Amino acid sequence: MTIKVQYTTMIVKDLEESVRFYRDVLGFSEGYHVDTPDGGQITIMNSNGGAAVELICNENFPVGLYSVGTDVDNLDEAIKPLSEAGYQTTGPVVTTTVGRMTFVLDPNGVCICLIEHSKEYKNKYM
Repeated sequence: MTIKVQYTTMIVKDLEESVRFYRDVLGFSEGYHVDTPDGGQITIMNSNGGAAVELICNENFPVGLYSVGTDVDNLDEAIKPLSEAGYQTTGPVVTTTVGRMTFVLDPNGVCICLIEHSKEYKNKYM
C-alpha cells in the first residue's frame, strides 16, 4: 500500500487574493479550478516540488487549515491498519468528482484526508 502527501487544504476568505499570493509571491502555478455544488470554489496551486495547496473558498467552513490530503492507491487497504491500530474514520467513504475519500484524525487531532483518486483524475492531473 502506498500513501503519499499530495496537498494541504486551506479554507480561505478570498480565493482571488489567496491565488495571487501563492502564484505571484510564492511562485506556485495554478493547477485547476472547480466550482462546487454548494456554491464554493476550489483552486489547486502546484509547487515546484510536486506537492500542492488546495484553496477552498466556502462560507460553510471556518477559515484556516482544514486537512492534509494524501493519495492512497487503495482506500480500503489504507483504512485497515488504521482500524487495527484503534483509529476510526470520521465519516463514511464518499465518492467525489476525483475518486473516493474519507478522513481520519491523527493522535493530535489533525484531519488527514485519504483519497483514492480515479484513473481519469490521475491521467489528467498527476
